[in-house]
Amino acid sequence: MVKGMISCIIPTYKRSDTLIRAINSVINQTYKNIEILVIDDNDPNSEESMLVEKRLKDIFDKRLRYIKQLKHINGAAARNVGIKSSNGEFIAFLDDDDEWEYTKLERQMDVFLNDINCSGVSTLYKYYKNGVPIRKCSVYETNDLHKKVLERSVAICTPTVLLKKSCIDESGYFDESLIRHQDIQLFLDFLLKYNIKLLPEYMVRINTELEENRPTTQNIISIKEEFFKKTQRHFEIYDKKVQRQIYSAHYFEIILVAIRERNYKIVIKYIMKIGININAYLSVLRRFKERNRNSITSK
Repeated sequence: MVKGMISCIIPTYKRSDTLIRAINSVINQTYKNIEILVIDDNDPNSEESMLVEKRLKDIFDKRLRYIKQLKHINGAAARNVGIKSSNGEFIAFLDDDDEWEYTKLERQMDVFLNDINCSGVSTLYKYYKNGVPIRKCSVYETNDLHKKVLERSVAICTPTVLLKKSCIDESGYFDESLIRHQDIQLFLDFLLKYNIKLLPEYMVRINTELEENRPTTQNIISIKEEFFKKTQRHFEIYDKKVQRQIYSAHYFEIILVAIRERNYKIVIKYIMKIGININAYLSVLRRFKERNRNSITSK
């Protein structure tokens, strides 16, 4: 382990066109004690993998390390390879189509330097489309953060966090069997033992041009069922009333996808699962109003 070093892990899969933009946002960080691990999760010898190699040859930075997977698995597996291959005291993640503001890592390290008991620091993010900001996430309190992460009511994701590697080693890595929500699973396991503080500054640009990963109704149902099964121990921390409210928050996500696809049988099914739960409906209403407030009107 190199003291003070941040290992920046970027898994890439079929996005070699946006990868360089992501890498440049790391290379240009004002905090310089970093290594950049690009984990190629494309199938070896595929056209996409060859494109990644070709584009990386134009980057002349000794801090960059290229790691090719033996076969495509998923982003969770690629991130785990990055963690295990890293030399840094701290771990940061970036998706291959997103970007960091140039002072992100420096500002997060400032938090660590001022609090020896800090285990992780997250920032805020803005959504961009075609280079234009369209929406920002809300500032949140970190009390009861485990519950808030479980019910997906706070804006925390892999590109926003900086975590101590020793804490990840202790709490556990990404569950590679999960198709989605591996980030939630990692944070939940982490928060059982450690804290994540919020740096209330917008340091991550999440680009929304690509929508090929948008789930279908059946996809989202499968994703949720597998997530519920894999994280059951986290639900069991809370009493039945709170559990019901947390499940309802996830059911609303299924309902929204089903409405988009006009699958009204599924809409009715999951509304019935939620049942008469005033708190659950009020929570969704609050999030809807918050989303509208956070829309950014370009001038």
